[in-house]
Parts: sequence; C-alpha cells; structure tokens
Amino acid sequence: MSAFSKTQSVASFASTKGISNLEIKKNPKTGKFFGVDSNGDTYRVADSLGGQLTLECQVSWFTPEDGAEASYMVHPRGEGAPTVSSLSFSKAPANAENAI
Repeated sequence: MSAFSKTQSVASFASTKGISNLEIKKNPKTGKFFGVDSNGDTYRVADSLGGQLTLECQVSWFTPEDGAEASYMVHPRGEGAPTVSSLSFSKAPANAENAI
C-alpha cells in the first residue's frame, strides 16, 4: 500500500528546506506534472492537483506501493490515507475509572 508521511504545508516545507520558488512543470512526452524547486530538487505532483499550485497544497514523503523509489509529493490538502477511526478528547484521555 502507498504511504504518505512527514506531511506539512507547502509554505512550511519551503521554509524548512530553504526554497524560494516551486514550479510545476509538465513532461511533454508523458503529460505528467512534476515539481522543481529553486534548489534544483524535483518532486512528484499528484494528478489530482491538475498542475495548479496554491498555498493550500501540502508536501508529503510518498512511498509508492509498486516498490518505486520514495520521494516528496506535492498534493492537495487532505489527500492521502483515509481516516477509518478516530478519538477526540476534551481533556486528558479517558481511563477505565471515568469511561462511560
């Protein structure tokens, strides 16, 4: 299964990596989008981004399920593994004594 990790906003990622510019380009042979930053590093770009980069985008370390090399991917916010379950706590986590 493909995995997304180290997810952060594109602005935070740029600040951490010292990037002053991020461009989305389109490979003329394959039609696929890819990213290039001001440091010369390249990135995968999610098809669902449609080549449109905004501050709402996120960057994640992406490990493909097909065994291809892992790399950073630029993608729309919220893309990644679906949430299948969660718990929320207004204070400290519940324990056996105060569980309802």
